[in-house]
Amino acid sequence: MYGTISEYCTEKSCPTMSGGPKYEYYWSDGDRYKKPTGLPATTYISLLMDWIESNINNSDIFPTEIDTPFPKIFLPTCKKILTRLYRVFVHVYIHHFDKVVAIGAVSLIQFTRLANTNSQYCSSVCQSS
Repeated sequence: MYGTISEYCTEKSCPTMSGGPKYEYYWSDGDRYKKPTGLPATTYISLLMDWIESNINNSDIFPTEIDTPFPKIFLPTCKKILTRLYRVFVHVYIHHFDKVVAIGAVSLIQFTRLANTNSQYCSSVCQSS
């Protein structure tokens, strides 16, 4: 979804990664950014995509062998990935909705909202089981 508006989301137009005036998202990866750090949205999102790829490609977190059990950090890592991706969705929705409408991608936002609602439902059902 971010790719549809990435040309409009620049360091000048989005000097902070936020979801409106009340919500600024800080980046922390425990490595290069040990403390939560405010960044332009483009930098935050770029770091996020690299971080997600690094985690997904880490077979200690996402096992690649059928007989390898998932580690205890698997679920918390998945939740953190989804939480951070949701921040990108919120940023796009709040700050770039006019561009989404202009390029005719509103159905993408509606699908993403539906997928998130379904994900929240599945998460609550899994936790209650």
